[in-house]
Amino acid sequence: MSQAILNSIGTAASTRNRRAVSFWLFAVCFMIWMMVGIGGYTRDSGSGLSIMNWDPIIGTLPPLTTTAWNHIFGLYQQIPQYKILHPNMDLAGFKSLFWPEYIHRLWGRLIGVVFFLPLVWFAFTRKIEARLLPWLALLFILGGLQGAIGWFMVASGFDPNSVAVEPWRLTLHFSFAVFLYVATLWTALTVRTPIAAALPGQKWLKRWVVAAGHLLALTMIAGTFVSGTHAIDVFNPATKAGMGMPPPDYFILQPWWLNFFANKAAVLFDHQALGSATALAVLVAAVMALRGSAPKPVRDAALIIAALVVLQYILGITALASKLLDVGVAHQMNAVLLLTAFVVMLHQLRGATR
Repeated sequence: MSQAILNSIGTAASTRNRRAVSFWLFAVCFMIWMMVGIGGYTRDSGSGLSIMNWDPIIGTLPPLTTTAWNHIFGLYQQIPQYKILHPNMDLAGFKSLFWPEYIHRLWGRLIGVVFFLPLVWFAFTRKIEARLLPWLALLFILGGLQGAIGWFMVASGFDPNSVAVEPWRLTLHFSFAVFLYVATLWTALTVRTPIAAALPGQKWLKRWVVAAGHLLALTMIAGTFVSGTHAIDVFNPATKAGMGMPPPDYFILQPWWLNFFANKAAVLFDHQALGSATALAVLVAAVMALRGSAPKPVRDAALIIAALVVLQYILGITALASKLLDVGVAHQMNAVLLLTAFVVMLHQLRGATR
């Protein structure tokens, strides 16, 4: 058999391996995206404090007997959230809080399994390049760290003076999840297309996309403080509170910087202002891509980000006006989809030059 044929066979096998590995990583990304939605529902429904211990192995199983249910309910009755917010709650009401948090934790464990087992198999069969293994192993370790950060967040809700988790810990938990998502997605895209095509004349577009992407990330982080402080509660069309204008008591808290994180009116305004700036930056990026000489994959990504940012704006306004939990969760999940489109677009622009 000639060397040319051998090289062709080797290239085909390498392509199949890259596709298999990338599909696996894309599946992990999908699970993380679903986790964002599950976590958002858990947080906004007030279910996050319903499980008072962190048992990575034993906690996989829910309570299976009446005695077990009464035991975990008894633990919940000892924390301030129960005593202040739900003093008359019965076991049935507790179960409605328990299941979202249980599913949230179980889904996190499933992500770990779906990541670890194929990683071992791909490594054993040498379908992954050796230089990629340390990075994937690090992502797995960071995934475990995310679980610890989640417990670090939940533990803050057991403080005698608190009925919810500390907003900054919620922000840390969400931000780390988004980091893991983006890192996994970028890895999947690079495995799929390891060589960047040269794109002359697209340097400024790439720079704008990077800037708009960072602004989007900052807006998403600001959104976690809206959720963590329940800043949406200040919205009142009758008084025009939360209607997109700077509140008169923006700097009511001392020290002044605390208003960015704890003043509900200020937190809500900051998120709205950043959201508007992000929408404008995203639409400008889309127009730059569509009116320039960008290749078709970049233009396609530009159309998607333009559509998603309009949808995101609509969802944000609807969530604010209706205060519906499901709309708020959709707003959060769509933000990750918008970030996904940005990552894909930026990956296509890796080879951009002046």
